[in-house]
Amino acid sequence: MATGRAKHDAYKAALSMLGKDLARRAKSKCELSGAAGSLVTVDLNSAAQDPDLHSVVLVCAGVAEQIAGRQLDQALYYLNDAVWSPEPAVRLAACMVLEQIDEPWARDALDNAKLMDSSETE
Repeated sequence: MATGRAKHDAYKAALSMLGKDLARRAKSKCELSGAAGSLVTVDLNSAAQDPDLHSVVLVCAGVAEQIAGRQLDQALYYLNDAVWSPEPAVRLAACMVLEQIDEPWARDALDNAKLMDSSETE
C-alpha cells in the first residue's frame, strides 16, 4: 500500500511541476470556457503515465465535472470554439465532452475537430 501512496505522491508532484507553464498557456482562465476564477488541472490520460503539457488542461470546476461526465448542462456552446484551439489537449477535452452530447450542434463541432486533426496530420 505504501508503494501506491508513493506513486500517487510522485504523480501529484509531477503534475504540480506543470503549474506555471500550464497557467501561462491558459492565461489563468479556463482553457475551454474562458471563465476566470478557481481552476483545476485535469489530466486527460491515466494517472499511470507521467503528466505533460500535451495531456493536461486547466479548467474551472464545472468544466472538470463535464469532462468527467458527471455534469452536463445546456450552456456548452463554448465547446464550438474550444475544438479550434491550437492546443491538442484542449481539443481533446472539448471532444470528450462533446461525445456525451446528443445534439446536432455537438456533432457538427465534433466533425470540425476531426477535420482540424486530420489537416494537422497531412
